[in-house]
Amino acid sequence: MGSLWIDHIRPTISTTIFPFSKHPPVAMSTALHTIDHIYLRVHNAGVVHQELVEKAGLPVAWPFCSVADGLASGAVSLGNLILELVQVDTACTALPFIPTYGVALAPGSTLEDSRAWAAARDIEMDADDSFYGSGDQLLWTRAALPQLSGDTLDTFFCHYTADQWPLRAGAGEQLARSEGGPLGITGVEALIVTSARCRLPQTAETWSRMAMDRGDRGGPAVRVVAGEDEGLQGLTIRVRDVEAAERKFKELLPHFPDSLRWQFI
Repeated sequence: MGSLWIDHIRPTISTTIFPFSKHPPVAMSTALHTIDHIYLRVHNAGVVHQELVEKAGLPVAWPFCSVADGLASGAVSLGNLILELVQVDTACTALPFIPTYGVALAPGSTLEDSRAWAAARDIEMDADDSFYGSGDQLLWTRAALPQLSGDTLDTFFCHYTADQWPLRAGAGEQLARSEGGPLGITGVEALIVTSARCRLPQTAETWSRMAMDRGDRGGPAVRVVAGEDEGLQGLTIRVRDVEAAERKFKELLPHFPDSLRWQFI
């Protein structure tokens, strides 16, 4: 059963705010335009996605469906952040390893510009990795950030071939019109990212460098806390009524996994 994150957060190293904008990236000298979305890998992703949409009233960012052999996903809008639920068939050997958590970043303009910007600030980016759909249609290209990734966290730049911004903006506007749905969500205040203690200062510094000259200021902050490994501990979510949101979370989302905690403020 899903749980609320209502205990006190341990002392953190906080970085600057990362953007999630309803506006598309514009040409500028930045590595990062916005946090495009986060993903969570769970065994019952379809069930969780259905509860988030049908019970919690969150807008569909994209419907839950098969993406490739052994891989399915769907996503919902939390206002200023997209949450993707991913389900993997572990018996499918053709799939690459997919960590439990992912943070997808939209480049400032192109991946090439982001790569040059990042290199100038000693931020490592892996080679481009393209994903094709049916008919060899290029769907998206990604480039991993190894300094911000680990066994359980995949942090990467993601550039989509098709324009995703109208879809994301529409989902966010739908949530606003419904006054945040039954949970009363108005947006995500922060992503709580974990880092192994031996890497904590370096991880926090890299996130801080990633935020330099960012494209927008309208999205959740990234906070870095000590953990066993690189991961995503939880979300701090702004709501209209904390007590009501806590109660309804338990009622409406019984299958939401403990692996991503929600703290309402």
